[in-house]
Amino acid sequence: MNQSGRPDMRSGLQEASSRGLFVILEQLYQELPDTTCARRGACCGLLPPVFTVELAGWLHSLPEVPYKERATQARRLVEHFLGNAAQRRACPWARPDACAIYPQRFLGCRAYGLWSPEAYAVRAAQALRGQQAVAQAWQGLGVTLPPEVLAPAPPYCRQVRPAGGSGVDDTAIESLEERALELSRDLPPSLERLHDFGGDISFAVATLALGQAQALSLKVAVTKALLAGDQAEAQELLAKAGTAARRWAQSF
Repeated sequence: MNQSGRPDMRSGLQEASSRGLFVILEQLYQELPDTTCARRGACCGLLPPVFTVELAGWLHSLPEVPYKERATQARRLVEHFLGNAAQRRACPWARPDACAIYPQRFLGCRAYGLWSPEAYAVRAAQALRGQQAVAQAWQGLGVTLPPEVLAPAPPYCRQVRPAGGSGVDDTAIESLEERALELSRDLPPSLERLHDFGGDISFAVATLALGQAQALSLKVAVTKALLAGDQAEAQELLAKAGTAARRWAQSF
């Protein structure tokens, strides 16, 4: 494929839309209550994993976003992917006390704080095991990741409150997740490769903008440069990747 978004992917996104998959996804979102939090985004420091249907929905809606904003989102996502092994980077959409895409935020963001503390502890432990596996993979490349990158997930937030006064239980949230998985399985075959990104939207955009081989090689190069303290080299690599991300955003 070329890096800009090949025709079969675009047709697949259009097919998914015409079959109403993204409308159903939005209906799933609406089953969760609106929430308020006195901490206003203090926990929203990490890019959440997304379901494949959410990634497809974001890609489908991307051409509707003004180019300047679209290019900025693409650049930040690519930079996030390239640098997040060396630095604990905030979610590309995080803003002081706010979220840049709050009305379009993903299921993981919407459910945050609605889980019971016990269920959140299980998920945090799963995430930690995933981080440990990633650290071991980097060790195989001769790279030791810094402790800040391997730090646990944020502590459970007890400040989230359903705006309407009634919340949801763990079983209801798990049911919504299973339905999002089913929607992901229903995506057209031309979108099958979106499953390969493991819910990492930054990996997806970096691959679409740069090609997978270049995205992965640049990630290794940027990581090594940052950990060696070579800021000039890292910034040069990030700048080139950012240019490619903007070109992709323009042509998508």
